[in-house]
Amino acid sequence: MSGGELQRFAIAVVVVQQADVYMFDEPSSYLDVKQRLKAATTIRSIVAGDAGMQKFVLAVEHDLAILDYLSDYICCLYGTPSAYGVVTMPFSVREGINIFLAGFVPTENLRFRDEELNFKLATSTELFENPGKTSMYSYPAMTKTMRGAEVPGTPIQTFILHVNKGQFTDSEIVVMLGENGTGKTTFIRMLAGLLKSDEQTEAEAEEDYETAHRFSVPQLNVSYKPQKISPKFQGTVRMLLHKKIRDAYIHPQFVSDVMRPMSMEAIMENGVQTLSGGELQRVAIVLCLGTAADIYLVDEPSAYLDSEQRIAASKVIKRFIMHAKKTAFVVEHDFIMATYLADRVIVYEGNPGVETTANSPQSLIPGMNSFLKQLNITFRRDPSNFRPRINKMDSVKDKEQKTAGNFFYLED
Repeated sequence: MSGGELQRFAIAVVVVQQADVYMFDEPSSYLDVKQRLKAATTIRSIVAGDAGMQKFVLAVEHDLAILDYLSDYICCLYGTPSAYGVVTMPFSVREGINIFLAGFVPTENLRFRDEELNFKLATSTELFENPGKTSMYSYPAMTKTMRGAEVPGTPIQTFILHVNKGQFTDSEIVVMLGENGTGKTTFIRMLAGLLKSDEQTEAEAEEDYETAHRFSVPQLNVSYKPQKISPKFQGTVRMLLHKKIRDAYIHPQFVSDVMRPMSMEAIMENGVQTLSGGELQRVAIVLCLGTAADIYLVDEPSAYLDSEQRIAASKVIKRFIMHAKKTAFVVEHDFIMATYLADRVIVYEGNPGVETTANSPQSLIPGMNSFLKQLNITFRRDPSNFRPRINKMDSVKDKEQKTAGNFFYLED
């Protein structure tokens, strides 16, 4: 079973038990946006109705949009990782998440973080407006057929991805939105030159190199952070960075833009083989950004990271791409992180694992609208820190926005 399948099975096994208290540790890990919402709805169903009045559910969750949708009350935890932690009293959902983001507990008059975390989107265009010329790149409409392994007695499974032609510029982050199995990673690997389109493969087989060139992606230097990180390096993090990105990791600009916000100093002397999932993810993001390239392909940067690290990673990727005047393609299921990062979005449609279409890149609000319409959910923005919040299904706000066709709502 894949990670997502195992996660759904584990949630189902817990939900069907007869108990007084149910506990879920990071139920959204490995799941796509649609599955996360289904998992949250399923967990909420435990406490629904008269039978649910006597039941309690405790959940640990790093995806703040799902946490908001799932919870009735929230306790924040603060302290020093690996040393001590303090749990606050329960707060209402909005207040609890806002206290966590503000880094200040008003009931205790206590500040546990120096700076406030917010999701104002305006930073990208205002701060980094580039009067110089931007380069425009394009890729053709193409198709990729993937065939599964042969298993005796069963038909061979095939997956077909149709890519609509599109363009991208430098100093731009394109976020890919779609369910698991819609071909996001396949498209990223095609952009990286690791996979060829069907049209290009056929033309090369017929030695028609002119057609093959027409169906090839732009020949650009690519830095790729894969979805699954399996470290083989024997040695410390410092040795790995020294070997792979020697010039970048000691450069003052890279240290202040990437290394310091990702808290790399604390793990520099740790062995790569002994790193936790979150530490490995941070190292992988640093290695990806530290490699000189024209396009950065980042597959699920939020996996294994906690809420603070996700926000830090989002800001690092955004600032780096704008300063370096490069392009990034990001696959992300954490909705808050996706909306913060995206300048434009590619929406995937179709039947996951069978046949899907990757649409051309489009601007954030129309793209998010069409994606959320597929999922049948609506978002509003919190006025204090601008984070996207999921409207409860069939609430007044939900019905209002659906009637108006505004599934993704940005208040100016």
